[in-house]
Amino acid sequence: MNATKVKTKRENMLRTIAAHVVSWFVPRANRRQVRVNILFGVRRIKRALKAEPGRTFPHNLAIVAIARNEGRYFQEWIEYHRIMGVEKFLVYDNESTDNTFDVLKPYIDSGVVEYFYVRGDKLQKAAYDHALGYGKDKFRWLAFIDLDEFIVPLKHESIPDFLSGFSADVAQIFMKWKLYGSSGHVQRPDGLVIENYKYAKADNSAEANKVIVNPRLALKCYSPHVFHVVGRSVDELGNTVRASNVLPVTQNVIRVNHYRCKSWQDSQEKHNKGDAFFGKNYVRYTRADFDRFDTNEVVDNTMDKFVKSVKQACK
Repeated sequence: MNATKVKTKRENMLRTIAAHVVSWFVPRANRRQVRVNILFGVRRIKRALKAEPGRTFPHNLAIVAIARNEGRYFQEWIEYHRIMGVEKFLVYDNESTDNTFDVLKPYIDSGVVEYFYVRGDKLQKAAYDHALGYGKDKFRWLAFIDLDEFIVPLKHESIPDFLSGFSADVAQIFMKWKLYGSSGHVQRPDGLVIENYKYAKADNSAEANKVIVNPRLALKCYSPHVFHVVGRSVDELGNTVRASNVLPVTQNVIRVNHYRCKSWQDSQEKHNKGDAFFGKNYVRYTRADFDRFDTNEVVDNTMDKFVKSVKQACK
């Protein structure tokens, strides 16, 4: 290790110690943000915020996802989001053994997908942190979602149209989950996810959120639902909020359709895959878990208008 790396490592260690010591002298609610500000660096924060207005990038919006054995769902997920204005997808393939790569190859060859094969367990945070560094000069925005999630702009024609209304000091935008149930499907039906699962939870106010992030104002991933940032964290209306995994934000302008259950067959298959955040031994998608999230309280036809165009794109 050369002298520069040793110095940088020492400086980072001292900054980390200082961040934790100083944060203890501020109210508990502000400690995390104080630590992030110290770790990011005050001068770096000022430079980043000053540089944002007027900057241009090769691409406006990319989606980041880590996945294992989701081959059957990638095409619909990609084509839907391309219709919604997403230009690129940063896909972290976590040791898939199905046809994931074969499905993605045409998109990789055309440059729509940037593909990273990653080995190991509990890699979601590491993948997201890599995406922040990799994408900071390439993309104005990075959205972080899973393969069972679809971003739905409700008041705009596309996701970029929605994003165009946010100021340069916005670091992350929170979007609320809308939870969908199995719609009574025991076996996996033919067709698209967005056409087969129309029954949802009536009250989603307690559901988690997902985020669209400015990678230049983000330090690192805290969880799949929130990032450590130095700019403003806002809701769909641009109101400043305190960053958290679950926020009481509205979903009248944009939301994330979360098809968590799908069919019971799908849920059983997910049970054997583990979790990208908590690890391969994390128990999910049991029968009790499925029943708890299998909420089919209201019918929602919002996605019907996209079915024809997505099917056409998938041919």
